[in-house]
Amino acid sequence: MPMSFSKILLPVDGSEHARLALRHALALAEGGSTVVLVHSYGDIPALIGGEAREQLMKECVTEADALLEPYRTALSGAGVPYVEHVVVGAPVQAILSVCEREACDLIVMGSRGLTDFEGMVMGSVAHGVLHQSTVPVLVAR
Repeated sequence: MPMSFSKILLPVDGSEHARLALRHALALAEGGSTVVLVHSYGDIPALIGGEAREQLMKECVTEADALLEPYRTALSGAGVPYVEHVVVGAPVQAILSVCEREACDLIVMGSRGLTDFEGMVMGSVAHGVLHQSTVPVLVAR
């Protein structure tokens, strides 16, 4: 009997592994799930303030919009409902926070992000989510 999930969280970082995770999320969502897209652009240092901070935040939101667009297109094309969150903060905590707030019952994510330097076997974000998540995590590689 196939397992069904009501809300699937899909972190987006622009990596090839995240695109692989999208394929898995699409397959799992065919049973009527909603996909929750989340992109975190990290903390902005407190030293950056005023107009420079506002400009940096605008650039981060613009980049997030571009990263999310192919996911929107794929989900819409497959008829899968979705919501999206662009958040400030460390990726692991952002993912877990959105997961809890949206009451997701599965996280589908790539095994590595954009840099292979962060983790030899598995990316540090995937590793952190695996160890701290209270819901199942499917790691795509």
